[in-house]
Amino acid sequence: MVNEYLAEVKANMSGIPADERDELLQFYEEQMMDAGLTTDEIVAKYGSPKQFARTLKVEYFIESDNDAAQDAPAGMRTKNLTMMILLIVLGLFASPILIPLAIVVVVGIMSVLAIFLMILAGIYMGIVGALAGGLFMFVLGIGVLTQAVGTGIFYMGLGIALTAAVIFFTPLVWAVTKALFEMFVTFLKWIGRRFLSKKHTPVTEG
Repeated sequence: MVNEYLAEVKANMSGIPADERDELLQFYEEQMMDAGLTTDEIVAKYGSPKQFARTLKVEYFIESDNDAAQDAPAGMRTKNLTMMILLIVLGLFASPILIPLAIVVVVGIMSVLAIFLMILAGIYMGIVGALAGGLFMFVLGIGVLTQAVGTGIFYMGLGIALTAAVIFFTPLVWAVTKALFEMFVTFLKWIGRRFLSKKHTPVTEG
C-alpha cells in the first residue's frame, strides 16, 4: 500500500534531483510504515499522490530559493524561482476554492514583473541620459572656457555633478527595487506554505 502510494508520488516529482527526491520519499516511507497507516489514512493525512508530490515540490523549491538567494549563481536562482512560482500558481488553480486567489496571484505577478521591468528600463535609460547629459555639459564647458571662464567652469561643474549623481543614486534605486522584489517573493512563499503545504515537510539542511 505505502509503496504503491509513494511510487505514484515519485512519478509526479519531476524537477527534483533524484538523490534528494529519494531521500524525501525514504523519510516518508519510514514514517508511514512506523505509524502503520492504511491507504485511506495516508490520503487523509497527505492528500492524493499528486497533491502530496506538489506539496513536496513547493517546499523543495521554496527552500532551494532560500539557499539560492544567499550563495547560488543567479541563473540557478532564476530557474528555481520560476519553478516555485509556477507550482504555486498551478497548485492554487487545482483547488476550486482557491481559484480567485490564484487569479489575484497571477495578476499580481504580471503587475510586479511589468513594474520591475519598467523600473529597470527607466534606470538604464536614466543612466544613459544622465551620463550623456553630463558629458555634453562637460564638453560644452570646455568649449566656452576660452571665451567665458566662469560659464565654462559652471557647465563643467554641472556635467561632473550630473555624472556623480548618476553614480550615487543608481545603486540606491536598484537596491530599493531589488528589496521590493524580494518582499514580493517572500509573499509568494507565504502563500505557497499557507495554502499548499500541509506543514509536514522536513526542513533539509545545506
